[in-house]
Amino acid sequence: MKVQFLAVFWTLALAVPLTALALVGLAYFTDNLAEIATWINWRGVALEGSARWPELAGMTAGQILILAMLLIAQRDKTHYVKSL
Repeated sequence: MKVQFLAVFWTLALAVPLTALALVGLAYFTDNLAEIATWINWRGVALEGSARWPELAGMTAGQILILAMLLIAQRDKTHYVKSL
């Protein structure tokens, strides 16, 4: 009983202020979106993005590989269980 109470308490203690902070940040962002967009150096963003695309491609390929391995392992596991 005490463990459940502590789990609920700490979950709420973290969730409530962080949710409020996210809502305040979202409100600020939407109110000042035009001003924020003028601050951004779009040429610099494009230059940085063009330098970072191999990392993004590698992460995407890695995630696809991990997903494929998990799907193959799951299929083999179900095949093994059916054969018993």
